[in-house]
Amino acid sequence: MITVLVVDDSPLFASGIQMLIEAQPEMRSVGVASNGTEAIASVRARRPDVVLMDLRMPVMSGIDATRAVLAEPNAPAPRVIVLTTIQKDEAVYQAFRAGASAFLTKDATPARLLATIRDTVEDRELPEREASMRLVTEFADDRGDDGVRRRLHALTARERDVFQLVTRGLGNGEIAAALHLSEATVKSHVRSVLAKLGTTTRVQLVVFAYENQVHRHLDWPA
Repeated sequence: MITVLVVDDSPLFASGIQMLIEAQPEMRSVGVASNGTEAIASVRARRPDVVLMDLRMPVMSGIDATRAVLAEPNAPAPRVIVLTTIQKDEAVYQAFRAGASAFLTKDATPARLLATIRDTVEDRELPEREASMRLVTEFADDRGDDGVRRRLHALTARERDVFQLVTRGLGNGEIAAALHLSEATVKSHVRSVLAKLGTTTRVQLVVFAYENQVHRHLDWPA
């Protein structure tokens, strides 16, 4: 059962998503929050698997709320899918940097919303891959983290291969086929790469690669 918390300051929009979630046999809504502060309290109390997070809300923004719920100690972190009215939105990029796993525009179809929830929970691929990659490439700055080289050189040769393919937006199945590995082995490598680079989601790996111009630090293609 996938438990979902809906965070949006529009009661009509939020209740519509909640009804859609409840209609799925393998999903359950655990409530609605109308701002970021309520979202943090609801995550603490209900421990959802997925948070559908509006970005622009009163009291506390979705970006700040995403950062806060993913920093909660001693609890499994939920997957955060941010909701936005426009696709080309720097706020989505900032949410990715804060740890969001995916994003959807509010005009997405119900089928697209449900598929994104399932894909995000299962780590099948980078949801909304092309749109996410465009956002990262447009808004990423070269931040010049001095610790990048050290962290990258902590990766094994195979982990570097996996990292390179993840940063192109490939899913586990595609990476497994490209490297002639099992999906279970790919998942293990992805978890190790995330830990070594101090990231929590696949899209954060993409952000990390672009912001730190990874090809400058290792002999990888640009």
